[in-house]
Formats: sequence, C-alpha cells, structure tokens
Amino acid sequence: MAYAALTSAVCSLELFLQCNHPLLNNLQRKEQILSLCKRILSFQEFLVDYEKLMHKHVGLKLLEGKIKEKTYQVEDIVDSKLRKYFLAKNAKDRKKAYSVLCRRLQVAIEEMELIKKEARTIKGDKIRTWNFHTRASPPARRDVSTSSPNLQQQTPVGFQDDLEKIIDRLRGDSSELDIITIVGMAGIGKTTLAKRAYNHPSVVYRFDVRAWTTISQEYRERDTLLDLFYSVVPPANGSNQESDKEAADQLYGRLMTQPSKETYEGRNQEMADRLHKSLKGKRFLIVVDDMWSTDAWDNVSMLLPDDNNKSRVILTSRLIDVATYANANPDRQPHRLSFLNKDEGWELLREKLFGKRGCPFELEVIGKSIAEKCQGLPLAIVVVAGHLSKMSKTPDSWNTVAESVGSVVNREPGQCLDILALSYNYLPQHLKACFLYMGAFPEDFEIPVWKLIRLWVAEGFLNATGHTTVEDIAEECLEDLIDRSLVLAGKRSNGKLKTCKVHDIMRDFCLEEAKRQNFLHVLKHSLDVLSESITALRRFSINCSTIFSSYSIQPTDSTASVSRSILGFNISESSIFSYIDFKLLRVLDITFQHFPQFPSEILQLVNLRYLAVATGSEFPPLVSQFWSLQTLILHLYSRSSTLPWEIWTMPNLRHLHVKPSICLPSPTKVECNRYSSLVLNNLQTLVNITLADCTKDVFSSTPKLKKLGICESIEYTYPVQIPWSDFLYTSEKLWPYGSETISDLWSDCFRNLALLPQLEALKIFGLKPPVQELKLARHLDALPENLKKLTLSFTYLPWESMTSLCRLPNLEVLKLKNYAFTGPKWEQVEEGFCSLKLLLIEMSDLEHWSASNDHFPCLEHLVLKGCLHLDSIPHELGDIPTLQIIELENSSQSALLSAKEIQEEQQSYGNDALEVRIERNFGRIVVSTP
Repeated sequence: MAYAALTSAVCSLELFLQCNHPLLNNLQRKEQILSLCKRILSFQEFLVDYEKLMHKHVGLKLLEGKIKEKTYQVEDIVDSKLRKYFLAKNAKDRKKAYSVLCRRLQVAIEEMELIKKEARTIKGDKIRTWNFHTRASPPARRDVSTSSPNLQQQTPVGFQDDLEKIIDRLRGDSSELDIITIVGMAGIGKTTLAKRAYNHPSVVYRFDVRAWTTISQEYRERDTLLDLFYSVVPPANGSNQESDKEAADQLYGRLMTQPSKETYEGRNQEMADRLHKSLKGKRFLIVVDDMWSTDAWDNVSMLLPDDNNKSRVILTSRLIDVATYANANPDRQPHRLSFLNKDEGWELLREKLFGKRGCPFELEVIGKSIAEKCQGLPLAIVVVAGHLSKMSKTPDSWNTVAESVGSVVNREPGQCLDILALSYNYLPQHLKACFLYMGAFPEDFEIPVWKLIRLWVAEGFLNATGHTTVEDIAEECLEDLIDRSLVLAGKRSNGKLKTCKVHDIMRDFCLEEAKRQNFLHVLKHSLDVLSESITALRRFSINCSTIFSSYSIQPTDSTASVSRSILGFNISESSIFSYIDFKLLRVLDITFQHFPQFPSEILQLVNLRYLAVATGSEFPPLVSQFWSLQTLILHLYSRSSTLPWEIWTMPNLRHLHVKPSICLPSPTKVECNRYSSLVLNNLQTLVNITLADCTKDVFSSTPKLKKLGICESIEYTYPVQIPWSDFLYTSEKLWPYGSETISDLWSDCFRNLALLPQLEALKIFGLKPPVQELKLARHLDALPENLKKLTLSFTYLPWESMTSLCRLPNLEVLKLKNYAFTGPKWEQVEEGFCSLKLLLIEMSDLEHWSASNDHFPCLEHLVLKGCLHLDSIPHELGDIPTLQIIELENSSQSALLSAKEIQEEQQSYGNDALEVRIERNFGRIVVSTP
C-alpha cells in the first residue's frame, strides 16, 4: 500500500495548493510543498518500475514498507498541522501552527531524501543481476503431466451449454486458425472447461496433434517451448517420447555452462524453429492456459502456423483485454464464464463428497445452504468439499461450516487464497488500493458506482491527469477491475455501469489482505470487540445491524487517531452509537444515525473530503471550515432548509446531494470581503435545489455542472408510499389548483440552463400541484441540446409536448416517472428520437401508444412500470435492430402479452437476442423522490 499512501499524500498537498489559501502567499513555502510533491512522485515511479519484483525481493519489500510508513507520517503531520491552522481562533495560534508546519515539512523532505538514497542503492546492479539470473536460470525437468490435462475426469458438473458452444467452434467449418478464448474470474472453471473440450471424443479424432501449455503470471519462454515440444516434435530415429524429452532437456542443458543472454536466446530460437516446423501442415489443437499478457500471447502465436486446415487454439485468461486481443476475429467475442446456478453448485458439492452415492437426507438442506454460500464459484465449492470430507458427516459439524464458508475457503493453505492472490499481485500499483477498498461494503451489497467513485477520489487513491477528471479516471479503473475478473458488473444504463459487486470469496480475500496491511478494518458483528489499537487503523467500516456505545473509543491528544475513514452500513436507526471524534478523518458516512441537531463535533473535522450525514436542522455556516470537502450528502428531515452562503466559499466542492431538496443562497447577495470571486469551478453535481434557485447568478457560479436536479418546491407534500387506488384518477382531479408564478420560474430556469455548457443530466421533480395553464409545455424548446439524460417526474405534460424532446439531438436516456406525461393517448408524430437508447415510463395513465421503429432507431432498452391501463406496446418496436430488452413491472396484462408476442415474432425471424423481463409486485408502490 506504499503506492496508495504516496498518491494520497500528493492529493492532500495538491488540494491545499488549489485552495489558494493566504498561507500559500509565501512563495518559498509554496515551493517547499511542490518540492515535497516531487519527491513523493519519484517514489511512485520507483514502485511502478519494480512492482513485478516487489513480492520476491526482500530488500525491495522492506523498502516499500519504509516508504509507506514515512509517507503516512508526512501525511499525518501535514493533516494535523493544517487542522490546527484552520481551527485557530486568533492570529497568534495560526502563526504558531504555520511555523510548526514549515519546520515539519522541511524535516519530512530531508527524511524522504534519505529513503530516496537507499532506493537508488537497491536500484543498482544488484536488482538487474538478480532479475537476469531468475529469468535465465536453467530449466527444471518438466513432466508432461504437469502441463497437460488429466485424462481421467470426474462426472462433469455445469457449463454444459458453454461446452457445446466451444465444441461447435472446434468442429466448425472455418478453415482459418480459430482462437477460442475463455475468460472469467479465478476459480470459475476456465481450465476445467478447456480440459473437457480438449478431451471430448468428438474433438480428439479431428486433430493430428494436440498439445497443452500453462503460461501463468511470469511467462517463461523455455517452459512453454518445452511443453509444446514434448507433445508436438516427433521422437528422433524412432525413439520413444521419454528419450525425446531427454533430447529436449539436453538442448537446454547447455545453458548451465553457458548462461549468457546470447546463448539463452539462441537455444530458444532453435527450439522454436523446430516446433514451428513440426506443426507446419498439421491440423493441431493447442490449449494455452492461464494467459496473463498480450506480449506473452504474441510470443506464443508466432509458434503457430496458419495453414487454413481448421487448426484451433483454446486460450484461457482472467483478463478480458488479453482474451479480446488474442481473438483475431472481431465478430467473435471472448467466451465469458458465469457462475454455477444453485442446483449446479449443490450437484458439484455432492459429487465431490459422495460420488455416485446419495447424500444423507439430514445433510441435504445444510449442504445446499453451504453450496449456495459459495455463490456458484467452483473453486470455492471444491475447497469447501475438501474441508467437509475431513469432518464427521453430522448436521452439527456442517452447520459450523455453513456459518463461515468464506473463512473456511480462505483458511485452506495453498488453495483458494493463493489463487486469488495471483490476481491481486498482478494488479498495477494504482489499482490495488481501489480493489481492497471494495471489502468495506457488506456481503452481497450492490455498490452504487457513483458512491464508490467518489469515495475513491476522497480517499486520494487517484490523481487527475491532463484534461481528464479524476472521476473519469476512477470509472476507467473500475472497468479495468471488471475486465480483470476481480469485480462483478451489476446494472447498466445506456452502456454506463450503475452498480457493481464483489464475490463474497473475493471480498473475504480483500478483508484479509487489507487487515494484514492495516489498510481497512471491518466490524462485521455487533459482538465484535474493538481493541485499543483502533486508533492506529487508517480506515474502518461498520457492517453490523446494531452498534453499542461501549464500542466507541475517544482518542485523546496523547493517543491521537490516524484514522481517515468511517463508513456505516446496515445499521438500524435505534442503534446506540457514540460519535467517535477521530480528528483527521477524510471520509465520514453516517447517514444511518439521525441527528436532531447537526453534531458540533463534525465541525472539528476540517479535513473532511466526503461527508454524508442525516440531520433535522439547518446546515451550519461553519461549513466553510471544510477546506478540502469534495462530496457533501445531506439527508434532511425538516420541512424548510437553506444552505448557508458559506457554501460558495468551498473551492474543492465537486458533488452536492441533498434529499429531498434545499434552498441555495445567491452568490451575488453574499457580503464577504475575503473572497473576490464566489465561483465553484469544480462543482459537477448539484442535486436537489428548488426551482426558485435556478437563477442566472447561481448557474454562472457553477459553470462545470454536469448533473443537475431541480425540485419545484422545497415542500415535501406526500408520503413515500401511496396506494395504487390513489393513482387511478386523471391528473385534473388530483390537484385542481395552481399558480402562474411557477410558469414564469420555469421559463427563467430553462433560459438560464444555457449558462451550463457541460450539463449532461437533468432531473426535474414537479411536486407542486398541476395548474390549468400548462407550466412546462411552453418552455421545453429551451432545453439545452447537450443533454444526454432527462428525467421528469410529476410534471403532467401532454403527450403532444413530446415533440419538443425529440429535437434534443444527444438525448440517450429519457425517464418519465410519476405522471411526467398525462393523457390516454400518445401518438408519435414524424419526428423521432435519433439517439435515444433507454426509455422508461413509470406510473402513467397512458392507454394507447402508437409508434414505429423509425421513431426510435437506436433504442436498446424499453422499461414500463406501473402502466396499468396500456393496451399494448407498439408492435413495430420489435423491428428496431438495436433493441435488446423490454422490461415490464406492475403493468397491464395486455401490455405483457404484446411484449411476449413481439419477442416470439422476432424469434421466428431468427432474432434470439431480444429479452423480455416481467415482474409483478402489485399492492403498494414506491413513489420516486428527489
């Protein structure tokens, strides 16, 4: 975690530099901070250069530990002194804090320089010599059984459809060399599936030559050559295969007496030439198992001739980019393995434990529970089966395992944990902290991507580069972790990932590794005891349902906490939780605890970057003390709330979420001589402000906004849950009164949106009763053309107004919730949505919908929820070539039938890609809120 510590320290220093505080008016002091940043960055370069050797070289490992500890010390010094400076009550105290900070910065620079000298020493010839000898050492004798698959297989379980698809490609008519790639997370069964295909009777006879090689993380050319050489090159002079192995070993044996680079490369080339010549003209099947890099694939692929004779290669990898790269045919996607289902998981466990014998009746229910907790990961099931095989087959014994499946899997030496560790060790330095942080979230938790990204940014794991925002970099990192089969993708909308999760076994690995490195501690049970050493923990997450005050520890000045993060999940409101005053916190997410008054203790945490809190009182003016705050999430429980004007003095603020809504003061009405400009240049998200606050002054002061949420009023006038019967009336009968003033406000608001050139997502929540004169319809033409996503709720527009939305050329997502449009008939005119990919209609009185595929040429996902009166879905929508999903929930029976008819018709045309999802959950419905 040295790299993450270095990144975090640079982030702290850069945030301070960006705030343009008077403390930085001293040019010498500014240069001092820049000098420290430069030294820290040089350590990052060092760690990146030697990351592949780090876990093998004792000197490097010790140095990495020194770098981490010293960086933590520097970070603690800077954060603690800045805290004292910002909390100083008078000039004398500020001057004292300033002087101490300057002295400590100088000491930190000198100490970092000493470590840098040590790094230079280790970077010398010793590393290079060690690296070459490791690479060029003579090969150990490899038996063919260590690299080729075992021909004696147990009864196969699962992946039957996958197996058939792969066999079809192996036996296909394509003459060209076909690379079949199988990708998935560690332990999911890639190698097992490849073995089943490799040894399938219908495959074996089709090939003149079959060979298997396992690459692993460190690609060793000589090992791959030997694997293939033993299987492919015919024995010389009629000798048997064993003597040919000896001949191959002798060819490499000369390296022992001539271990020069030239000799090493020459022998490899000689072996490669003989191998390529032996494969020439033959129809071969080669399995390349566990590939980790594109460079390694390039080396292997050079050995394989393409003679247009239906030869095949099966490649397995944990990395999607490697599988995609190796797949020469862009029309054929990598074969991505999914997890076993519940029945298959239980079948595999039963097979491993009892073979053809049946499972005792009294163990079946517990056994199924154990298998289910492995979440379809074959490796975990096999490890658990091995553990159970050593225990007495009694319900009590098995119940013990069922309570801690994850711990059982990770305790088994040399098995699952080591296999998962390979994926972690192979991660680039900047991704390791991001991955371990996933362990902070509870088991089976659907992690909102927006929250994960903002937490990563607040923790300082990532830095922006060039014109790319740190949020964009974080999204790329998350996709990278998914492509490496470490994180599971969840819901997507318009191609963008909305949620993700981590397999429980992988999460257990995160927790073990994070705890070992003092990176993260998770409180999983209400009976867990927090030791006094908690003050030395950098981060901790509370995942249990009840917290008692006895677990709280109040660090004193003599035992000052170095903790930076407190996250809370799954905690009941009735919990007794004493707030812990960890003074250097950066992340505090405690929305589980409702504070009648905003806690004054939080105002002392001036280094916060991420704050999520629930309160029934006004947000205090001292918010300006949070000099580095980036994300502010407020859950308000008062009917009338206004943010203090000091919100405009927070230059690092990037995301402001308020639920349900809040009044925002005008920046021009602020009387403050300290600030020449009240512009939040970093603010990207502003949700939810009232309609009256959508002024020219506000939008001019937030020019970088990308996402905006607007509520017509701060008043919250209806409950979260409403009976279906309350929505069976027309909109005119619901609220028969209104105000012309609202229409004028909407007119001003839409006109002012032109001041937000980067705005991509807009949410409008009506709330106010509908009026006789339509308040929004006349202004929709003023919506900015750069919008990509539009959500409307309780706006009561006539369907004729849809024409105004069709003119938005970049609109990709349109969500119509809670009577956004009203009326029995929507007849689409000639204009259509040229870019729309997702359309959602939720809670509507729509009865007749007329449209064609020409109106939605790019539509991919159609969602209908609560459309109780809709007679049918337009039949021609099924002809949209891009349409992938029709999703219906709590909608009319006739709409469901029409969806199935559309799907059946498409299937008759050979289009099996269209999916229809149906969910019924009648009764009470949840109204979408801001």
